Amino acid sequence: MGPAPPVPDIREALRGSAAAAARSPALALYLLAVAALGWKWLSPLSGVYERAGWSDALMALAALAWLWERVRAGGLPRPRGFHLALAAYVAATALSALFAEAQGTAARNLLLVAELAVLALLTSEFASSRPGRDAVVLVVAALAAVTAVLAVVGLALFYVGVDTSLVGAYGEQFIESDRYARVAAGFATPPLLASFCIFASAVIDLERSPLGPRTRFALQAALSLMVLATLSRGAIAFFAVLAIRAACRHWEPRRAAAAAAVVTLASVAVMAALTVAKVRVDPTRPSTLSYVVPDPGNRREALVTGFETFREHPLVGLGPGSFVAENRGAPFRAHLTPLNVAATLGIPALAALVYLFVLLWRERRRPTSIAIWTGLLGLGIDGLAQDVEHFRHVWVMVGLADADREPSPRRRLRDASGGVHQSHPGTAELSEILHDHEQRDPPPLSR
Repeated sequence: MGPAPPVPDIREALRGSAAAAARSPALALYLLAVAALGWKWLSPLSGVYERAGWSDALMALAALAWLWERVRAGGLPRPRGFHLALAAYVAATALSALFAEAQGTAARNLLLVAELAVLALLTSEFASSRPGRDAVVLVVAALAAVTAVLAVVGLALFYVGVDTSLVGAYGEQFIESDRYARVAAGFATPPLLASFCIFASAVIDLERSPLGPRTRFALQAALSLMVLATLSRGAIAFFAVLAIRAACRHWEPRRAAAAAAVVTLASVAVMAALTVAKVRVDPTRPSTLSYVVPDPGNRREALVTGFETFREHPLVGLGPGSFVAENRGAPFRAHLTPLNVAATLGIPALAALVYLFVLLWRERRRPTSIAIWTGLLGLGIDGLAQDVEHFRHVWVMVGLADADREPSPRRRLRDASGGVHQSHPGTAELSEILHDHEQRDPPPLSR
């Protein structure tokens, strides 16, 4: 049995993260952009694009600052498969935009896709060092806590009769009532908040996290209550991956893998059942539940019409940002991420995304990070019911997965020295680093 893992010291992590942000304006701006993911009000870019927020403006500044810092440091990072996959996805989107009928919409969404690629890139760069990774965890944890407070405030105001944007629309599956509300907090919609909860839950559970057990438990409890309050399909994915992480923590690997497979298949089956049929209910009155097959509208119609659009435009899609489906005659998204990518951007873009995730899996660190990959799994399950490819937190998770890739000897040396590069290590020291991976104990929540 190896030595016990060190007790997290959040104060030390805060000091290290603050020092790293002070040294790098790009990191500071990036962290502000991540923190702004849960703030939908008073956007400086709303006049340009209604869906643009503070995080978009801050990410643009962070990208410029990062370029300046890299130029001063001697150049950009050496291209890897990860960078090529991101570039291929952006290029496929640009190709689709050239053939789009709605050029204005296509141009705005091309900029969004480029921003998402930059978001993944910067996340990978900053989270590759321990202080940067700790900073991301701390910011996401703080955002989760603030969002939980906003959710409570939104519900309290709802029950005293005050309408606010802290609660969202009911949606077609729910009967309007003054007995309950769907929480959105600082996010645009309840389903988007539910997707964020999946992401935040994984980040909070990251291996070698600066958060202590009690803090993680409190935040996971808050996220669990919040995702339930969204009344969204994302809650299925949230609790599925939470159960998988618990199995990986307490069971031996084979048993945990079997449990993960069963939970994943069950979650996919539930998502499919909610897609092919029409569900309508007042959650405070279970007797109002109805389940109609075949579905007279909603998700099944969106899938059928979305696939028809893909068949008509297989190579370049209908164009970035297009509504490729219909719901009761009105424009609608496919609400199935792979189909929506293929129908809007075409087969090349979907192939680039598939290649990206295959590459991330092949290059992952061993032992594999259960937190990161259950987070990606949860977002993937959620993507069976909505279009998550344009959610910014999804691309933060992509960047975290790349940052947790199997390290090169030079990166192993940097990590061992606390994120500070050392020059010209001795032969014995380098040999120890190269063989450390075979000897070390798995970190918590890893296999």
